[in-house]
Amino acid sequence: MACLRTLHQELLTTLVELEGVTQQSSFDEPTLSNIRYRLSRVSGARRKLVESLCMELIERGEPGEKLRALRDENFATRALSTAHIGTWSLPAVAKDWPGYCRASATMRARMRRQIEREKLVLYPYLDQAGREPPARSLRG
Repeated sequence: MACLRTLHQELLTTLVELEGVTQQSSFDEPTLSNIRYRLSRVSGARRKLVESLCMELIERGEPGEKLRALRDENFATRALSTAHIGTWSLPAVAKDWPGYCRASATMRARMRRQIEREKLVLYPYLDQAGREPPARSLRG
């Protein structure tokens, strides 16, 4: 079982791997496919946990403005990610590797900003509680 911090770390590690692949001069389909699959799984688990934590905290009576805004950002980031994946299928990546690399850099930056926002909003609650609900680890 993993917590939000673990999912954040797994996601950041996978983003670094993706960054390394996009710095290569040519498209490595098996490697990119593997990284994107792992990124999608970890990101999905993180989004679900963030949604759950926000709802739980709101229901407990915590001030909801920041939590609702985070939930909305989480949803918007998911929509952008879905659009990115739809635009950049593996055949599309193969046709325009430099274009994909640029688009990937933009998405990685957005994802990193989202993670920082989640840390800023949620970690104080998790630290205050002294624990956090587990999330299923997607590694190993």
